[in-house]
Amino acid sequence: MNPFSGSEVAGRIPDSFIETLNDRVNIVDVVSTRVPLKKSGREYHGRCPFHDDSSPSFSVSPDKQVYHCFGCGASGGLISFIMEYDKVDFVSAIENLASLAGLEVPTEAADPEAGHRKALYAVLEQADQAFRRALKAHPDRQRAVDYLKGRGLTGTIAHRFGLGYAPGGWRFLFDQLGVDAPTKKQLLESGLTVVNQQGREYDRFRERVMFPIRDIRGRTIAFGGRVLDDSKPKYLNSPETKLFHKSDTLYGLYEARQACRSLDRVLVVEGYMDVVALAQFGIDFAVATLGTALTGHHLDRLSRQTAQVIVCFDGDQAGRTAAKRALDTMLPFLSDEFSIRFLFLPDGHDPDSLVRDEGTDAFLTRLNDALPASEALIRLLSDDIDLSKLDGRARLTALTLPKIAKIPASIYRSLMLDTLSELSGTRRSDLDARLQDLKIEPVVHDVVSHRVSEGQVTPHDPEIASFETLRPEEQDETDTDFSDIPEPLLDIEEVIEPAATLEFPDPNKPEPLANRLLWLLLQNPTLLNEPFQVPERSRLINIQALSQVAEWILNAEKPSTAGLMGHFSGTELGRLLSKLLGRETLFSESSYEAEFTDGLKQLKKQLVTESMRHLAEDAKRGKISAEDLHQALTAHKK
Repeated sequence: MNPFSGSEVAGRIPDSFIETLNDRVNIVDVVSTRVPLKKSGREYHGRCPFHDDSSPSFSVSPDKQVYHCFGCGASGGLISFIMEYDKVDFVSAIENLASLAGLEVPTEAADPEAGHRKALYAVLEQADQAFRRALKAHPDRQRAVDYLKGRGLTGTIAHRFGLGYAPGGWRFLFDQLGVDAPTKKQLLESGLTVVNQQGREYDRFRERVMFPIRDIRGRTIAFGGRVLDDSKPKYLNSPETKLFHKSDTLYGLYEARQACRSLDRVLVVEGYMDVVALAQFGIDFAVATLGTALTGHHLDRLSRQTAQVIVCFDGDQAGRTAAKRALDTMLPFLSDEFSIRFLFLPDGHDPDSLVRDEGTDAFLTRLNDALPASEALIRLLSDDIDLSKLDGRARLTALTLPKIAKIPASIYRSLMLDTLSELSGTRRSDLDARLQDLKIEPVVHDVVSHRVSEGQVTPHDPEIASFETLRPEEQDETDTDFSDIPEPLLDIEEVIEPAATLEFPDPNKPEPLANRLLWLLLQNPTLLNEPFQVPERSRLINIQALSQVAEWILNAEKPSTAGLMGHFSGTELGRLLSKLLGRETLFSESSYEAEFTDGLKQLKKQLVTESMRHLAEDAKRGKISAEDLHQALTAHKK
């Protein structure tokens, strides 16, 4: 998927419907039900709900259908407000607003499997409700209630996590949900029932406390059950289904997002009982894997939600061995923006028992003192190595360097090399050379997606590598005379990027031209009234983002700021637009049209210069002939 386009699901919700929502629902009405507002002139003001606002710095514009905080910079439209405040995804925000307006959400090109998946979600939700009712009213519920009370859980926590009870017997869900053929099929496909060799169907979960496993939208996709007698296994999870995949699902992530306005860190524990018990003690940011080790998919998901992950390990030798194995999974995700820490528990303790023994404050202190991955790497690998001896330091270097090579190129990796250099007494230049010899290509992960999107080129793509990066022998492959090729503009040299990534506003850097034009279009989308072509190879900062916005404006029936924000909600481009919308005023309203026209002219000149540079690079590589090059340059000069 193109990183600058609307979300995958957004593409199935017509823009016309998003426009209808913005027409029907006043942003002031929505915000005022969550934030007290007072009218001041044409706008409304209040205390920002997204940070600790001591004075009213939150502004809502009914004319543009947007909001902005002058304190923390939070900005966006109707849909993004619902997403941020209610902590829901794009589709859920649309559904909530549609319900408010009394509208049915239409879809385009619906997934043929959507109906089937919807039925599975429905039967899982019905089972969820049945288990909850059983915990409250079933005649045999007392054992489950006593177990939960014995673990120190209150009704409030049980309600927040949707805890339930699966009675003994074999046909509880059939009695609750029905025995018609479609229901029986859905129960089986959702993992709630089992068929034995004789063809008999029965409940998978029996005589267990039930923990619903939810996706990031809060939909129940599976269950975990804790047995109340001596049956085995003690903990039982749903099997893999169309909706549930253990390798990328984290128990409690939805609840953590709901409980924490800002999910600054996430604690990864082993079991769902640990998650619930920690929440009882006010530690609302714990999640659990579901019978698997922490995977790359888990880390990918977590890196989208938080900047720091703390992973619990047992403090014994088995725990240290598990931590060593986990390092290989974690290292490719470490970056300047995403950190991982290790918490080694005292012998005989799990997070549940530890927080009960020590209390919340002491447990939080342990979290604050958790070992950074950089230190954990050195400590774990230096077990049984005598660093006072030369061969010990050489051994540490041999073990550590291949691990560091897995970390994406970053300041973080550079600092780790500095640390290894100091510990081993090896010159940094020697470590760098050895790193090159290893020929381990680090997996480059973007903290938001960790994936190269379809159609996106990597920094190593020869199509976009600058001419200066060519080896001398490559530069000399042709005798073509390039003396009449004009030197690139100085500012072009600064704004050509190695890949189609987004650059967010930085007060310490000059504002890219595309950002200025995007800001103007956010103020008045109708400033753009004619198409302009952006070559696919162009790497001017945010030029592809501008192209996407321009395409939407030119195709929209009634282009508006609210419609623009709504279309790109939930995407990286939407986040960029929110940041730009919150910038200080760049131009006076009376000069919008003149500034936009002038900026567009400058942009077209930069595109021509960049295109000429690409032609020169192609000629240097022998991709085009000298004759073709001169013809192209002549055409550009005209």
